[in-house]
Amino acid sequence: MTTDRQPDKQSVSKGVKPLGPSSQRPPSKWEAVDEAFAEMRQAFGAIPEFAKYMTDESIPGIWAEVKNLSFNPNTALELKLKNLIGISVAAQIPCEMLGYFEYTRSVNSGATPQEQAEACAMAAMTRHWSTVLNGSQMEKDAFKKEAEQIMSYVKQMMDKSGGKPPAAEAFMVKFSNAAETYKDIEKTLGLIPKFFLLFPEEGIAGAWSEFKAVQLNPHTSLTGKQKELIGIAVAAQIPCDYCITFHRLAAKLNGATDREIQEAISIAALGRHWSALFHGMQLNLATFKKDADMMLKKSDEKRLTS
Repeated sequence: MTTDRQPDKQSVSKGVKPLGPSSQRPPSKWEAVDEAFAEMRQAFGAIPEFAKYMTDESIPGIWAEVKNLSFNPNTALELKLKNLIGISVAAQIPCEMLGYFEYTRSVNSGATPQEQAEACAMAAMTRHWSTVLNGSQMEKDAFKKEAEQIMSYVKQMMDKSGGKPPAAEAFMVKFSNAAETYKDIEKTLGLIPKFFLLFPEEGIAGAWSEFKAVQLNPHTSLTGKQKELIGIAVAAQIPCDYCITFHRLAAKLNGATDREIQEAISIAALGRHWSALFHGMQLNLATFKKDADMMLKKSDEKRLTS
C-alpha cells in the first residue's frame, strides 16, 4: 500500500504532500483501498498520480462510481453522450484537466468534431440564458408556466406535422431586426417568452438565431434529446432553477426518460466532483495529461465492468 503512495514530485504544486497510511484506520478499510488500487493498475497499467493524493476514505467509493457509471457502456446513456456531457460541464466550470480527459474520451468513443462543438454550444447557451434569467430575477412560477405553454404548443405542432420536422432551411435564418425576430419567436414557440423580451433589442436577433439554429434544430449532428440532456446536465451544476425546468421539460418532449435525465445529472455531478479534487489538490496540468493519456490508452471500458 505504501508504495502506491509515492507520487511523482512534479504532479502537484509545492507544499502539497502525498497522503500516507494511518494506524488508526481499520484494516478492512485498507483492504478496500488496496483492492481499488489493484483494479486501477490492472485497468490502466499503473496507478494515476492524482489518485495517490486522494484521501483513502474516498478511493473505494469514487473508483466504484467511475467504473460502474462513467466508464460503463451498459447504462442508460451511451458512452459518447456521457463524454459529451463531460466536455460541456468542463467547458463552463471551466476545468482544463476535466476538459482534456473528456474530450479525449469522446474521440475514443466516436464523437465527431461537429458533435463536440454542438455540445459546447449547448453549454454556452445554457450559461448565456442562465445569466439573463438570474440577473433579471424573473419570477420562477411565471417562467415555469411559460415553459409549459411552449412545450404544449411545440408538441401540438409536432403532432400536427406527423412528426416530420420542417426543412433545415427553416432553422438557418438571419433576422434583421427585433420586430422580425419576435414574430418568428412567436410563430415557433407559440408565444414570446419574457426572458427574450428582457434581452436588449439590439442583440435579440442574433441570440434567437443561434438558439433556433442549434438547440431547436432537428437537423444537427446531435439529436434533440441528446442536446437537452446536455442542457440539463449543465444547468444542474451551474446551478440554475430556470434552466433545469426548461431543459427537463424539453428533454421529456424529445423522448428522454427519467432514468436518462438522472444519469445525465449524475455524470455532471461526477465531473464537478473530479474538478474540485483536481483543483483543490493543485495538480500539475502536464502531469495530469500524461495520466489521462496513460489511462485512456490502457483502459478498455467494457472490460472495466465485466
